[in-house]
Amino acid sequence: MSENRVEIFVPKGYTGDEPNVFVSVNGVNYLLPRGKKSLVPAEVARELARSQAAQEALDKRIEKLLEEQ
Repeated sequence: MSENRVEIFVPKGYTGDEPNVFVSVNGVNYLLPRGKKSLVPAEVARELARSQAAQEALDKRIEKLLEEQ
């Protein structure tokens, strides 16, 4: 994993959500606190962004399917 680190912010989320977000890249695990900035390797920031984009796409698809009912 590269030493190139970037600052990211993980939103707080909803009441009852876990206080941390789990991210694993190449067998290295990270627990990132919600509602705070973290300094992480660029690979971790990319994986978190990919995961968030996938969740948004899923949410939109579910919403569309529910509207079609």
